[in-house]
Amino acid sequence: MDSPVSAAFISLILFSLLSFLTTYRLISLYHANPSIHRTIPELQHLLSPPNANNYDLLTSRALPNARLVKAFALTNTFVSSDIGVHAAFVGRMMSLLKAATERGWTLFQTIAIDSVEEALHADGKDFDVFVQDVTMRVALVAILDVDVPVGELNSEDIHVVSTLITKLWSLSKHPEPIPAELLPQLNHHLRRLMPDESEYPNPLDFVIPVWETMWRVVATSVAYAQASSYSSDIFSRIRSSPTMDRFRHFDGTHPSVEWFITEVMRLHPPSQHITRASPILPFRTFVPPNFNKLITKLFGPLLRHDCADIGTALRLKCIWGTDADTFEPLRFSRVTREQEMIKSLPFGYGRLKCVAAGWAPMAAGIISAAILDRVQEGSDFGLVAGKCIGGREGWSGWSVVPVAASSRKSM
Repeated sequence: MDSPVSAAFISLILFSLLSFLTTYRLISLYHANPSIHRTIPELQHLLSPPNANNYDLLTSRALPNARLVKAFALTNTFVSSDIGVHAAFVGRMMSLLKAATERGWTLFQTIAIDSVEEALHADGKDFDVFVQDVTMRVALVAILDVDVPVGELNSEDIHVVSTLITKLWSLSKHPEPIPAELLPQLNHHLRRLMPDESEYPNPLDFVIPVWETMWRVVATSVAYAQASSYSSDIFSRIRSSPTMDRFRHFDGTHPSVEWFITEVMRLHPPSQHITRASPILPFRTFVPPNFNKLITKLFGPLLRHDCADIGTALRLKCIWGTDADTFEPLRFSRVTREQEMIKSLPFGYGRLKCVAAGWAPMAAGIISAAILDRVQEGSDFGLVAGKCIGGREGWSGWSVVPVAASSRKSM
């Protein structure tokens, strides 16, 4: 028979293990919901913490994005804490943007115009699908430098890739398993569009950052422009002269296209929330050094989540005034110090700020202008507006239709 001492020892071990698991579970539950940050100092401290090294910054971004690895098998800097991966990705993106700029905005505009024409000839004219088609073609040819004429990109491939990226992104936010066949299907159609494996070993690493935000900014810009009395005038100027000076031009009466796009991104930032996470090591002071690693491997990591509430910060009445919820691009004709500090928050803040922050708004303006030119009054296509402006989803009722059908739907 076991001695009383042995039984007591086993009971102590079991009690200690139960106490540990209970404590671990309580800590996990305590940190299940993120801490929300909305004030300027809080946002700056979260997104650019003082004394943080690059590894810490990359880790805090990568941990909340683990779901994107599961959904898309991404390997880029947004899901990695590796400094080398970050340097390689940023270097490649800056090289692509530099090349696109050197080719000139006139060529970029031509590609956008051709992309609109191709999308108009595709089956179905749901507005979100149409804008996804246009921006995917522009992203591939004008930014990622895929050496194929816009008209030779397969429309079915474009549609499947756009649809599946949006679907997988949505599914990644839920705990249920993602259907295993979706990612291989997405990669199959994307590889047909981007066949050069040496240039793009994992095409989604670049397509998602370039396209996924851009199409929503363009769609929202076009939606606001179709309801504006002056948008035809300001966007026609950038169509006639696609230069940075024209993009920023303020005629004293109507806002510049730059202010228009900035206001779109203020009210509808592509990322309403930016989350950062940091590991919690509650037992490091009284356990062996490798114990926390073992516990993490067995039970998963304990993480503290902090959320930068970008969407709320960009609508705070104490910063933007009583009309903070109103679309008014002219507000940027005179900005306060606080407004200037946070108007670019949709692109992030600090060392991990989007490398395209100074380039993407102009690109969005040119693509929007190309679309508006084909759905404005007097064109053979029209834009039918839905009840509300969507995001990745929520564009029910919005469509691009032949002008006769547009007239009937507007009656």
